[in-house]
Amino acid sequence: MRAMGLGVILLGLMACRPRTATVRVTIPDFDGKETAVPQLMVTFLPYDRDSIVAALEAAAPPRPHVAALDSLFAVFRPRYQAAAVAGARVEAAVLARAELVRGQAPAGDLAAADAALAALRAEQRLARQGLDSVRSALGPTIDRLRREVAQWEDSALGSYRSIVRSLGDRVFANPVADTTSSDGWASAELTDGSWWVTALTIDPTDPNREWYWNLKLDRDTVYLSPRTGRNRPRY
Repeated sequence: MRAMGLGVILLGLMACRPRTATVRVTIPDFDGKETAVPQLMVTFLPYDRDSIVAALEAAAPPRPHVAALDSLFAVFRPRYQAAAVAGARVEAAVLARAELVRGQAPAGDLAAADAALAALRAEQRLARQGLDSVRSALGPTIDRLRREVAQWEDSALGSYRSIVRSLGDRVFANPVADTTSSDGWASAELTDGSWWVTALTIDPTDPNREWYWNLKLDRDTVYLSPRTGRNRPRY
C-alpha cells in the first residue's frame, strides 16, 4: 500500500511538471514586410479570455458608436498614412545623401540629392499639414466617443475580473507574462492543462487599429503573426 501511495504521488508530481511555451510576435510594416515586435507584453492565461468577453458582451446592450467611429477612422487613415510615408521617404533620402557624402560623390550628385531631399521635405510638410488639419477636426469627436465606449466597457465587462479570479482558483493556475525580446520572442514556464496566449499592439500603419491575438497553446512554439491574429478597430 505504501509503495502504491508513493507511486500515485510521483505520478501527480510528474503531471504537474512545468513546460516551456515560446511565442514570436510579428506584424506588417508600411511596406507589408513582416517585422518583429519588441518590448511587447505577452500574457499566458489558463482560460479562454475571448469566450468570457463574448458572453459578457452578449448579455449587455450593443457596443455604442461603432458605425460613427468607423466613418471617422476612414477619414483619418489616408491623411495619417500619407504623412507617415512622406516621413519615411525623407528619412531614406537623408540616409542616401549621407552615403554620398561618405563616398565623396561628385558635386553634381550631391546637388541632385539636395534637390530631391528638398522636394521630399516639401511633400512632408504638406502631408503633416493635412494630418494636423484632420486631427484638429476629428480628434475631439473621436476622443469623446471613445470615452463613451470605455464607459460601456466598464459596465458590460465589470464582472470580468471576478470571473477570471474564480477560474484561476479552480484550475490552480495564475496568468504568466513575459516581454518580447528585440527579435519578438517571449516564453513562459506553464503547468499542465489548457493555456491560451494573448497579446495586443497598435498597428503601425494606422493608429486607430490594433493587432490582437488570443490563441490556444496546442504546441510548444506559437507564432503571433498577421495570419493568426486579428486586425481590428481601436474603439
